[in-house]
Amino acid sequence: MKRFSITDIEQWSYPMGMSSNRFTASRRSFLKGAGLVAAATTLVGRTAQAETAAAAEAATYRLENGFVSIAGAYGKLTRLACDPTGNGQYQPTAFSSLYIGESDFYEAGFNDGVAWTATETTLNVTGIQIPSASDLRQAQLNAPVPLNPGQTLGQTFTASAHRFFRVGGQFPTWSNQNSSMKLTLYSGTPATGLTEIGSTVVSPVQDNGWAYVDVPAQPAGVYYLEASDAAGTPGWWAQGGSTTVDVGGSSYADRTQLSGRTMTIDVVGFNVDGLASWQFELNGPTLQLSYELEWQGDPRADPGLTMNTSWVKDGYSIDAADGVLFSRFIGDDGYYIPSQQLKRRAAWTNPVLGNKWVGATGTGPYDLRISAPVPILDGTMAADSMALTLNTGGTDAATVISRSIAIEVQPHTDALPDVFPVFTASDDVRATQLSTFYWERALSFRFSGHAADWADWEGRILDWTGTVGADEQSASLLNTKLDDNGYVWSWPDSQGWPFPDPKLYDSRHFTSNAMYVLATWRYFSWTGDSAFLTTMLPRARKAMDFYLDSLGGSSGAVTIDSPDHSGRDGAVPSNYWDITSHGHLDAYVNAYFYGALEAMAQLEDFVKEKKRAKQLRALRPIVAQRYNELFWNDTDGRYIQSIDVDGVVHDYGATYVNLEAASFGLPSEGQAARIFEWLDHGHTELQDSVVLIEGGGLAPKIEPDRTMGQSFTANAAFTSVAARFPTYGTRGATFTMTLYQGVPDGTSPVQIAERQFSDWGDGSVAHIDVPKQAPGVYYLEVSNVTGTLAWWSSMTSVPGALAYADGLPAVDARSRFVAALGEHFEGPADIYSRWVFAPRATTRRNNYWFFLNNLNTPWEHQVQDGGAILYTSGFDVMARARYRSADDAWARLTAILDRWNEPDHISGGTPLFRGESTVDSGTGSTSVGTDIPFPESGLVPASFMYAFIGVEAEPDALVITPNLPSTLSHAGVRNLYWHGKRYEVRVTRDRITVEGGGNTVTRPYKAGKPVRLKAAQLAP
Repeated sequence: MKRFSITDIEQWSYPMGMSSNRFTASRRSFLKGAGLVAAATTLVGRTAQAETAAAAEAATYRLENGFVSIAGAYGKLTRLACDPTGNGQYQPTAFSSLYIGESDFYEAGFNDGVAWTATETTLNVTGIQIPSASDLRQAQLNAPVPLNPGQTLGQTFTASAHRFFRVGGQFPTWSNQNSSMKLTLYSGTPATGLTEIGSTVVSPVQDNGWAYVDVPAQPAGVYYLEASDAAGTPGWWAQGGSTTVDVGGSSYADRTQLSGRTMTIDVVGFNVDGLASWQFELNGPTLQLSYELEWQGDPRADPGLTMNTSWVKDGYSIDAADGVLFSRFIGDDGYYIPSQQLKRRAAWTNPVLGNKWVGATGTGPYDLRISAPVPILDGTMAADSMALTLNTGGTDAATVISRSIAIEVQPHTDALPDVFPVFTASDDVRATQLSTFYWERALSFRFSGHAADWADWEGRILDWTGTVGADEQSASLLNTKLDDNGYVWSWPDSQGWPFPDPKLYDSRHFTSNAMYVLATWRYFSWTGDSAFLTTMLPRARKAMDFYLDSLGGSSGAVTIDSPDHSGRDGAVPSNYWDITSHGHLDAYVNAYFYGALEAMAQLEDFVKEKKRAKQLRALRPIVAQRYNELFWNDTDGRYIQSIDVDGVVHDYGATYVNLEAASFGLPSEGQAARIFEWLDHGHTELQDSVVLIEGGGLAPKIEPDRTMGQSFTANAAFTSVAARFPTYGTRGATFTMTLYQGVPDGTSPVQIAERQFSDWGDGSVAHIDVPKQAPGVYYLEVSNVTGTLAWWSSMTSVPGALAYADGLPAVDARSRFVAALGEHFEGPADIYSRWVFAPRATTRRNNYWFFLNNLNTPWEHQVQDGGAILYTSGFDVMARARYRSADDAWARLTAILDRWNEPDHISGGTPLFRGESTVDSGTGSTSVGTDIPFPESGLVPASFMYAFIGVEAEPDALVITPNLPSTLSHAGVRNLYWHGKRYEVRVTRDRITVEGGGNTVTRPYKAGKPVRLKAAQLAP
């Protein structure tokens, strides 16, 4: 494609039958000076009368053929409408604007030099300026200058941008809300002469706010901004002395130059970074567009395209009638984002990538397929519009960028390419819901860059598919690092989790090793990738040995020996549940250790290491026995979470521990029955704050040999008292916290309890458990401080409470962060009914067993304290199918599907359809995790394959154990990949059928008995 320079544009000659809207500079100036915008529209075959009428349009060009209609002006498209029938009955405009780059500078003031030519099928647009924002801003201030009535203040400046269109300053009013003034922009200076360009009256002037005058685009040069016509008490903020921004001018009062100061000023404009040309060609339902961009300076990457479409950010509807034109966006190798996920959010949760194309499924009669090399589609949302960005062909910098993109209009269909898995069942409605649910959750998060804590979950979700996601699981495992002792890094680029600060804390997660082993086994079992296994097997062995040797797993239980992972209140988290203080003897880690033993044994069996496999399997019953001895809570009929280094049991009714342990087969039948009885009929256990003084804004340090305290009045009985202490990012502080009855008022208050604390964590909560205390006045004091310790405090007064320092009323604060809590009490039996799509993550209020402060977060406003995370329902369904029945598991899954079928599809930003707050709510309430950033949510629809179809892969066989609920006569999955071949699996009441790879295999089966199919049996 030919590159066009400015010279090329001016010398353009037009073949016979073509016309142009090119104007000379003087012609454009004349039209603009007459109040007209340079304009013309000429298409082949138009009459002179039509051409004359079109000349009044804003430099518009058009092209259409019945399938596609485009129009535009000044270097962009302002319309792209479609009719999939080719009859010219165009639907609402798909894209209301389409342009190169991220900023819309495509209007008369910036791109009036654009030229174009057209035939019946092609349109060429040249001379397009690609701008970048330019902002000359002097915002330093220390010297306000009053603007008195009849006086003027001004500032000259030198604009170096290609064009600017807005100038302003920052203006005080000394709290006067009725001030006004006039802002005028001139070219020139008071000394050389002034020519007015434009003005505006600012009324009222916002005290200390910025105010602007907007003008037609102006070229580089010297200008003068003046404030005049004052009413009230306006002024102009200035900087006395030197500034860090040289505006190339001087300040003035009554047009007399001032010395030693520069007025605040902001000059908003743009520079021209490059010149581009477009070519559009219509060929039936396909719009082929090509653009070439030549950067004027250093080589740069392609800025891509912006395509603006209709959208409604709020609410739940994704219907065309309500302004949403596309229901989903897909990529040809498996990416999928539903529009429900984007509602009530400001930006796409993840981009949609393609190998050759990406697509947009319409809510009307057409879909769009966008073909290009490695296309990437992303987007941001405003209240009524969505800005899609399209990048193609890589991100390498170059002086000249050339791109060719095809946008094809297709009749609407809900069908997807064969790379997308599809569930089937005798109940078509449920099968369709499950498939869509799967696509929405399994394929809408990035496939790469996952932390090790997700490794096996993502394998369960993706390894059996033909999507690029399966390949990315391999890459993720191969790129995951191990320490010399076999510890598997928790984060892609870090040994530990990114919080708390890995420089201050041991932030490792100890499930990462089990996930690594399980994911290695699972990926190899599905793919048969021998090169992968050759690399990964020694690493997986090393990861298992870390459990067996370094953490004592060979004795039957993994024990985390890191001091930061003590399992005490406030300890650093040890697994995926990343703010809860799991640690030391951790039931969650040990459940995954148990599962990983069988996975590792199968890999050893496959490579003929029979002795090693036998040793690992021999350990499994020992681990199961130790697990049930250590972690079973026989009183409440469930597994606990952890036993800390002091032997203290921590049990807040963690449904996730119990369901995931059950999915691995750890409980006996009797234990499982009690777990599900608790889940289905148990009550929550709640706790109220008797006192909660949320000190904040101040954090005075407690000096050595000094004391700091807070009195409070409890109006009800309490059983613990707590306070929150920052350390300014350091560690090592020690202190004593003491609770007294009474206050330091000249008499001695009565000491109730005292506790020592050491190596304090920044912002953590210290608490003292006490015998039940009667209502009354109490005093909490901190003493014997070493290191850096402060107390969250405030100047806000609280009735019945007072801040103290050294036993006297404090002058640095009036209140300090203190809480006193009552006893736990029975709440409602709403473990499932509260959130429906998943059980509560925990069922007992947890105030202290958090690394972070949870005291002033209400019950169920935190996903790890009474909230819910969707993925746990995947294990719920699988565990119920294993221990209860297929009917019981199906009832749970269909209840989830009923909730999913509500308008939000359990996704999007806050609030969800039933009022739930998501983790990106920005409100401080994070009740639920259902889509982003929870890729593991795909476990829920994927559980259909494992729990009912009964498909699993092992290193040497595809294993199928059907478990159909009574309401289904058959179930299956299409586009399942095993060892590189695509299959369809279908199970009925008595037979299994596997079709694919040029062969069909059928086998009878007995209930509960697996059918093993090896590669040779499935070969044609």
